[in-house]
Amino acid sequence: MLDLLQRPLATLLLLGLITAGAMHLQAPPDPVPASAPADRFSAERAMVHVRELAQAPHPLGTLEHDRLRDHLVASFRHLGFTTAVQKRTAWRAHGERDLVLATVENIVAEKPGSAPTGTLLLVAHYDSHGTGPGAGDDAAGVAALLETARALAPDRNTLRILITDAEEVGLLGAQGYVDALGEKGPTLALNFEARGGGGPVFMFETSEGNLPLMREFASAAPRPHASSLMYALYKLLPNDTDLTVLKQAGMAGLNFAFVGTWQHYHTALDTPEGLDQRSLQQHGDTALALGRRFLAADLGAVTRPGQGEAIYFDVLGRILLLYPATLAWPLTAVALAAFATLLWRFRRERGAWRSGLAGTGLALGSLAAGALTGQVAGLLVRPFRQGIPNQDPYGVGWFEGALLAAALAILAWVWGWALRRFEARCLVLGALALWLLALVVATALLPGATYLLLWPLLFAMLGLWWEKPWVAGLPLLLLFPAVWHSLALLLGFSLPGFLGLMLAFGLIPLLPLLRAPFQAHPMALPAIGLGTAMLCFAAGATTTGPHLSTLAYLEEADTGKAHWVSFHDPDAWTRSLRTEPAGEIRFGGRRAQASPTPVLHLARPSLILEGKQLTIALPERALALVLSADAPLSGMTLDGTPLPAARRVHWFAPPANLTLGLAPRQGSRLTVDAILPGLPPGTPPRPPGLIPAPVDPYTDTRVVRQVLAF
Repeated sequence: MLDLLQRPLATLLLLGLITAGAMHLQAPPDPVPASAPADRFSAERAMVHVRELAQAPHPLGTLEHDRLRDHLVASFRHLGFTTAVQKRTAWRAHGERDLVLATVENIVAEKPGSAPTGTLLLVAHYDSHGTGPGAGDDAAGVAALLETARALAPDRNTLRILITDAEEVGLLGAQGYVDALGEKGPTLALNFEARGGGGPVFMFETSEGNLPLMREFASAAPRPHASSLMYALYKLLPNDTDLTVLKQAGMAGLNFAFVGTWQHYHTALDTPEGLDQRSLQQHGDTALALGRRFLAADLGAVTRPGQGEAIYFDVLGRILLLYPATLAWPLTAVALAAFATLLWRFRRERGAWRSGLAGTGLALGSLAAGALTGQVAGLLVRPFRQGIPNQDPYGVGWFEGALLAAALAILAWVWGWALRRFEARCLVLGALALWLLALVVATALLPGATYLLLWPLLFAMLGLWWEKPWVAGLPLLLLFPAVWHSLALLLGFSLPGFLGLMLAFGLIPLLPLLRAPFQAHPMALPAIGLGTAMLCFAAGATTTGPHLSTLAYLEEADTGKAHWVSFHDPDAWTRSLRTEPAGEIRFGGRRAQASPTPVLHLARPSLILEGKQLTIALPERALALVLSADAPLSGMTLDGTPLPAARRVHWFAPPANLTLGLAPRQGSRLTVDAILPGLPPGTPPRPPGLIPAPVDPYTDTRVVRQVLAF
């Protein structure tokens, strides 16, 4: 082994094999066939539901949405659940500018427990984005719960399955459920989501005081993919799911999602054929195992607040390790003591302090080099992101491989040069000082991230002490590749500089392992890395797929004008519809290109303003109404209930007749857009290679605009 580690190619192959093995073990399980025993979850059985639920887009306000509502009610009743449709108007404010409302129809199915200590709430949503069938988001979650409900036997706790509506337009189904919730008692919510068409299922969010909950999860989940680092980062992002609303109502919970193949998210690519059945299998295995565990548990003990936070991480997607967050500072103190011990041991080495300071400086330089490599890679990849769903290039995996190989090649060249000119152990120890500093900062600000810094750092220092280089790399190779790959999945190629910086940072604990080949063959690893990067980039550049296209028909009833409107650069299809050059307008709160077109004289909504009440009657079923004012709309009421002030009101799936109380400012103007499904009859279909862009509710719609002056 030690002889092999002197050779650069053998070292690279060994590191590659360990990393590839670790990534392979994190892949979802193979799908279970329909012939499996009845008490097992079968992805093949669940796919029957996915195909039924994801035949076509089914946003609020569509007939397909209503068909699926009725199908789900019948399905849960067939499984022996008491099932009801919870219909109500729900709203949520988004800052001081936007107010979103919808008429939601949640599906609530329940089986009472024999001696309940609380309620286990399994959650998924059945509405889709307007431009995709939603096989992954979230037919897979709903299908997983249907198959889980079939396999679960009654137990002590109450089982309730909540299939929410209007998740895609602002979590309004979950908000409506919470608004109507009158009962008290411990509830544990498990929410199943997706952002893409496959990949391992991550448990990416928990509730606060999660130590006992995570202990149960660690012992019950068959393939636990979870990291307190990911949860810590998730809390810093402006992302929400239905669990956000349920947690705000005081419920404990766990949130699950797969996030691979991001191009499918909210697009026409999110079909049953495009769904990875292995991800569906892991969804269901997780729901079934945790369902059995928590239906039998004392939910009061598991969900009681104030029981401490957990630091947790999985190893190869097979076991979950955790310990109380209160140990973060004591363990950091151990790392500080170990570092001080190594400083004392190496203090008399020739050029020790000079080498140590050089190591710290080179580590900082490596971070800059990694970030710069990522930025250059981002510029090279930019043409392959244009017009692609979610700007995630189809060859993103190859591009990530190119970034990885290029960054490692550059860093290998830098450190190969340094290791020939400085005392190697002190140079490495100086570089590890950067990890130690990051650990101290993380312990103070982001304790959930400390595990990823602590254990590789301790083993790297142990490898230096024992002069056993292989000790340094083991924990890092088990932990870091999976974390980096997860971040790459979540970010796509939107922050390549950050991904490059992370690569440079992750190399530092491997320096004891790479010391010998760097010194013996300084140019071998850089050459191999750059060659690999070019091959990966070429493979990514030749991986293609459909591009996005948006089109809406806008008719201004007051001016008698009409326009074709698009949010994207013109393509051959949209250009073929234009008779005049396009100009720029504000549409849907964003910039858009508009080209005049003949007026179709669509039926307009009836707007009646009497005193402080605006009544709107729709001539046909609308997807949404959007009310935009040039001054904040204050004093709004709905059925006598006050609403927050806002400049723009979005009402999805509005009733045929609605009345809003208004107190507009004198001299202000109110623009009312009625958004109707479908482009005008006779519009030519998109040619192959183009798919609707996920710009709800405006893609492939007819919009009738009217303006009221006060």
